[in-house]
Amino acid sequence: MELYKSKYQVIEYNENDRMLRKAWTTQTELMSEEDFKSEVLKIAECLESVKPYRMCDNTQNFTFPISPELQTWVNTQIFPRFIAAGLIRYALIVSEEFIAQISIEQTMEEGEGRKFTVQYFNSEESAKVWLLRR
Repeated sequence: MELYKSKYQVIEYNENDRMLRKAWTTQTELMSEEDFKSEVLKIAECLESVKPYRMCDNTQNFTFPISPELQTWVNTQIFPRFIAAGLIRYALIVSEEFIAQISIEQTMEEGEGRKFTVQYFNSEESAKVWLLRR
């Protein structure tokens, strides 16, 4: 079931698997910092509304470099909401854009990002196998 769609991302929920699936679009290269914050807040709202255990985040088309300040904001303002919503496993399908991928990994490795299990994958299929493993 589709929960949200913008020019930057699509967020869907599979109730049977209790999995939120999201995919960033190629339009992320045009995002401003405010756009990024708005989109990440929307992810948190979707998580809070359906309370999934798992999230599959396809960042293959994500090209927006996340600044250190935004990384800190995500860690202090967003990740606590992910945890409170019950998120346990977070799979990331890696970005093909090197700088964007490094900034994603730096964001995930800060304090609050370590309170749920994060793994990186090259394909959505391998991410789903890991997410659904008991």
